[in-house]
Amino acid sequence: MAATGWIGGRLEGRRQAARAQAIHQHRVNAKKRAWMRDLARLMLVASMLILAVLAVEIGRKAVTVLNHASAPGSVSAIG
Repeated sequence: MAATGWIGGRLEGRRQAARAQAIHQHRVNAKKRAWMRDLARLMLVASMLILAVLAVEIGRKAVTVLNHASAPGSVSAIG
């Protein structure tokens, strides 16, 4: 038993090193996830702004078309 008693210390050291490495990797991954979350939020806000601008432009175009269609002497495309 005395000849193999040293292995317990080495195994414990390896366990601690593996645990420390796992904790470090978890922290690195958490930072990556947080950065990706922030990027996704930014992209969501940008896409919502683009959709809002498009909705306003479509509304303006519809008002213009309706105004031109209701003008006196306008020609109907249908007949």
